Amino acid sequence: MRTHVLMLVVAGTLALGACGGSSEASDRSPGPAAEPTTTTTADQLEPSVVVPVDGLVAGTDTDLAVYGAIGDTAPAQTLPAQTEFGSRRVLRVVGRHGTDGEWLEVLLPVRPNGSRGFVRASDVTLESTTLTVDVDLAAKILRVSDEDSGVLFETAIAIGSPENPTPTGDFYLTDILITGDEDSAYGPYALGLSAHSETLSEFGGGDGQIGIHGTNQPSSIGQAASHGCVRVPNDIVTTLANTVPLGTPVVIH
Repeated sequence: MRTHVLMLVVAGTLALGACGGSSEASDRSPGPAAEPTTTTTADQLEPSVVVPVDGLVAGTDTDLAVYGAIGDTAPAQTLPAQTEFGSRRVLRVVGRHGTDGEWLEVLLPVRPNGSRGFVRASDVTLESTTLTVDVDLAAKILRVSDEDSGVLFETAIAIGSPENPTPTGDFYLTDILITGDEDSAYGPYALGLSAHSETLSEFGGGDGQIGIHGTNQPSSIGQAASHGCVRVPNDIVTTLANTVPLGTPVVIH
């Protein structure tokens, strides 16, 4: 999986929505949420469904058709082969459907948070990871665990303020970015997630994407101080960037 991670040098302010620092965030509400892509529920699927699927990642090097329901002939949307930051497109797989698992149910990196869709298994390359990132907002702790060896490390974090809270749910890692500046508001690395702010419609020119990143304000660790992103110490974000692959599940609760 590490071979599929595209590391980027980012000049200027990152467009990760709700991230902290000196950049000004929009106070505009995201507006009415669009309907999730998924229209098929688990109890409507045939008995050959395999759910859940843990640690499975669907990757692609071409634009990817995403369908609203199993068996649809026309896609509900098409995701570009690369993210906004130029990372290889990956999706977290949450279910396999069909006699031969020919349909994959995936989490989508779009609004509203938690949106799901279906892709054809033949359109993607399947990869796997045994790692999970767990973000405990009440304890203000981030843990990285391996299903085989348990907790690898944990750290205190800063989370979103009461005005712009960190969203909760099941997400995954979409980008690993090098800022090029140890003293930047994002520290040396910023990890983009499939999550979006539920209070900010944009940030730094982006669409309010949530991230995990370092900080030039270490005193904020342990506080509810960000625009929604998760801040970690710079040594920890460096370890994260060199440990977790794209597609790694991130659970925020």
